[in-house]
Amino acid sequence: MATALCAVTAMTAAGCGGKNNGGSGHQFTVLAVKEEAVNSYNDMQVFKDIAEETGKDVYWTFNTSAQYNRNTNKAGIKGIDAIYHSGFSNLQLNDYGKRGRIVAIDEYLDSMPNFKKILDSRPDIREALKSPDGHIYSLPRVEEMGLKTYPNILFLNKKWVEKLIDGGNMPAGVSLTKADLADGLDISRDDFKAILQKFAELDMDGDGKTTNEVPLSFVSNNWQGNESDLIASFGIPENIQHKTILNGKITFTIEDEKWFNAIKELHDWYEKGIIRTASYDKGQDEFLANGHTGIYGSFYWWEKETVVNNADDYIIVKPLKDENGNRYVGPSNELEVEKAVCVIMGSCKDKAGLLSYFDKFYEPEYSAQLNYGSIAAGAYKYTEDADGKIIPERDEKGRIIPNTDHGNQSADDFRMRNAPYGLVYLTEDVFKNNVVMEPRAQLRQDRLAAYVTPYTYPGAKPIPNLNYTEAELNTLSQYEATLAKNITSYMTKAITGDSVPTKTKWQQDLVNKNKTSIEKVKKTNQDAYDRYLVEISK
Repeated sequence: MATALCAVTAMTAAGCGGKNNGGSGHQFTVLAVKEEAVNSYNDMQVFKDIAEETGKDVYWTFNTSAQYNRNTNKAGIKGIDAIYHSGFSNLQLNDYGKRGRIVAIDEYLDSMPNFKKILDSRPDIREALKSPDGHIYSLPRVEEMGLKTYPNILFLNKKWVEKLIDGGNMPAGVSLTKADLADGLDISRDDFKAILQKFAELDMDGDGKTTNEVPLSFVSNNWQGNESDLIASFGIPENIQHKTILNGKITFTIEDEKWFNAIKELHDWYEKGIIRTASYDKGQDEFLANGHTGIYGSFYWWEKETVVNNADDYIIVKPLKDENGNRYVGPSNELEVEKAVCVIMGSCKDKAGLLSYFDKFYEPEYSAQLNYGSIAAGAYKYTEDADGKIIPERDEKGRIIPNTDHGNQSADDFRMRNAPYGLVYLTEDVFKNNVVMEPRAQLRQDRLAAYVTPYTYPGAKPIPNLNYTEAELNTLSQYEATLAKNITSYMTKAITGDSVPTKTKWQQDLVNKNKTSIEKVKKTNQDAYDRYLVEISK
């Protein structure tokens, strides 16, 4: 009952999600949205260090995401000075900002030298953060490594393919040899499908059963590890929003007949047991858990090391060739500049003071620790002097060096417990001069450069952060969420349903039924994108 009351009312933050003084006895109280498994922000050394350097007394309280999302009046939460991981939409930022419920941060830049420098040097970021009235109502997260645009790599279990070769079970017409089974495998979609069909029919994992193997796994509609690149192999720049910039124009892939052809083919893969229901009705946690059981013949994800225990048994497959020998991937619209990560409440008594505290988050070494864990927690290598003071180790360029040894914890588990994420500014320049990039991120960069990004669909670009007018925000609010829901619903039912999708039903149930929404969303984004191009060229 206490949890429910905290979550659904316009409540005082005190008592919700743990101990809290409700602002009494502390200079600032900040509500963070985090899960129970993440360590208390009050105990994280990086926050203690920032507080000591700025002289600000900040107390962190929290809601879990489930509690927070049930609250219908987030801007009305009492007893707090800011919300960290606010997740406010563009429409909410504009509405709450106009009414003074949250602070116009651009009015306090004199207290924020780091953030001001970012805005002055990066007009694209400044433009992205603006609301229709020209004000900036939230602090962003900026993490630029070129990874989010390409969230999928296809991995194949080479041991299972070798087993097919040794057993004389390779599909007819597929002429792979063991010597071919290395990173960068060059294979057509049809040959790949034929191999997966064998995975579905035979006892590949050697447990005496032929029903528990999963030939191909992914997490449909997930921001990473989804089926978009498989659909793109039919000749379209697909991503999970089914929306991209193609030769300067906002485009929906679902209107292209090649998209329908892909959905129809995936239905056949589903009927043949090559892909399973779990890819459509389970999330990434179950996907990752199942990966460690050794049942995957192939999968889409950023890195194999996170998914399977026997990573050496898996090789990277280049984007699958179509019938003409072409390979395509579509860039995602996952943004490296995220808005609404932190908002300051209009009721905050010392807005400039709290913003000067958050401004420290944008300094390179603090950003690194916020993103990966503190130096003291072991995210970076360090030694201690005679007085027990922590001295970070640095390379020849003076950059702090990541520590890859976290004992029995995986790197993901360590970060989940010790890194608050949120406000950071990590760019190519920061990694060049201040922080050695995490080895896993560097590995992803190398793999994407070698096997994925060269096959970007010609003329396709991700949609950047766009600055919408108030009327445009209202239009998107009216049409965009419903359209996205309708696309996902059609796609899932067409692939996993009992009947074979038909072109007529695709036109009727998806394209024609949603024509108004498609056109409204396209025009709104096109108008905003055209203005964006003008602004960043100034």
